[in-house]
Amino acid sequence: MSAFPQSWKSTVSHWQATNRGRDALWSHGSSEPLPGIVVDYAIIGAGIAGSSLAYQLTRPGAAGEGKTVVCLEAKDLASGATGRNGGHVAPASFGMFPTLTTPLSAGGSGLTNDEALAVLENELDTLNYAQEIIEKEGLAVDFWKGHKLEAKVSREGVESARRAHKAYTTARANSEKFRGTDSAWEFLDDPDVSQKLSRIPSALAINRGPAGSCHPHKLATELMKLALSSTSSNFSFYSWCPVKSITRDDAEATWSLDCHGRGIVRAKVVILCTNAHTRHLFSEDERTTGIARHITPFRGHAALITPTLPYTGRRTISHSYALEAGPYLMTTPSSGIVMGVYNATALSAGIARKKDIFEAIDDSIVLPSFEKWLSEYCEKAFGGWREEAHGEGLTRVWTGIMAGSRDHLPLIGSVPNKEGLYAAVAFHGHGMARILTCTRALALQLLHGPSYWDERLPRSFEITEKRLQRARQEAPEIITKEEMEQVELVEAMGKSTLNGGLRADVVPTSV
Repeated sequence: MSAFPQSWKSTVSHWQATNRGRDALWSHGSSEPLPGIVVDYAIIGAGIAGSSLAYQLTRPGAAGEGKTVVCLEAKDLASGATGRNGGHVAPASFGMFPTLTTPLSAGGSGLTNDEALAVLENELDTLNYAQEIIEKEGLAVDFWKGHKLEAKVSREGVESARRAHKAYTTARANSEKFRGTDSAWEFLDDPDVSQKLSRIPSALAINRGPAGSCHPHKLATELMKLALSSTSSNFSFYSWCPVKSITRDDAEATWSLDCHGRGIVRAKVVILCTNAHTRHLFSEDERTTGIARHITPFRGHAALITPTLPYTGRRTISHSYALEAGPYLMTTPSSGIVMGVYNATALSAGIARKKDIFEAIDDSIVLPSFEKWLSEYCEKAFGGWREEAHGEGLTRVWTGIMAGSRDHLPLIGSVPNKEGLYAAVAFHGHGMARILTCTRALALQLLHGPSYWDERLPRSFEITEKRLQRARQEAPEIITKEEMEQVELVEAMGKSTLNGGLRADVVPTSV
């Protein structure tokens, strides 16, 4: 379980390392006294969810107009998953459709066809909305919009993609809402075309559709700066202000937020943007129910790769990628390739065990098996990569903690049986494709009341007691009790199992 203040020093990502200038918000408000008044809104967490919600609440006419709004962050802005992600703003393709429609009991989301289509359409909406905000506000966040290639390199992968595409297109054709609308995705079932587009000699087929990327740390920073400069709201941001617990005072209709040595913040409304670090805010007896029970933290690895000369200049990779049995990756404007490892890849390739990923909350650790796999991938996968000179190839590796959701879907809105408590959490490692429209909708709910729902956002994201109970009863555990006991044993061993910041008991296995 997450605990703050943390006893370790986190790894530093490419995004965090390249946004440390004078205009960044490192340590912002860390020495300022907390407000002594009851604030109207308290946001806990300053990743992209917290910063974009702060932006939304402080716009003219929003719920925060004329109100006092604070954002409390346990460490620095975007110190968690947002500042450690793969840089994508990437809608999922039709390849996700079968998972969304598979029953909960079989590990899917248990949605109807129309509900699943709405989820996929929302991700396209999020990409377009990200572009709208960035262009409207003139944000210098390295935003790019183009195409994502989901490359299939096995016959099984091609057949799986073909079945998913057929199910998706059939569902669209039979849907009253989506019938007659154009799909943004296409299935390219041609090895020659796939290899030419992807520059991957083993590619057999490709799912191609719209995608984007950005510098996520800069985006979170710029949105927070817009909130700080708002003349519509009295907004404050406090970094290094970890919230230990939240307690409801029904008589006063307020929440008390215990911020360790920083003091107490009292608020009328609290919004949790804490993602993987949500459970510890609830009492022990509530951690087996409600939203705390729905979330499973998990650790991911990512890296910056400096490309060899055949992949630079006009020959730079011009798409973002999701590769079967491989990583997801994108290119930055000047610094090379950012690459992350899917859980399925890590487990199937023997890079990691379940306990190395799930319920792991220490982001100071880089596992040697991941580092080895990341360092070797491009040379093995991309044609003409060429031998790496000193300074090329693997340049930086980091880890980040994400939040698995029992039904693969985020939890958005009013928390059941908790008056004045709202949440935007559990993004399942796919937050950049969802969060901006989620916080747009949440800001409207805060303006109009807990019964309001922005119909542009899928109803399947709404936090309801029925949804939480159904997931508890039907969805399989992301990690079993026995596997969890292994994690607790490893975490209890702490830094004694580390060697130079690397897990010493993990030996790199076959890739």
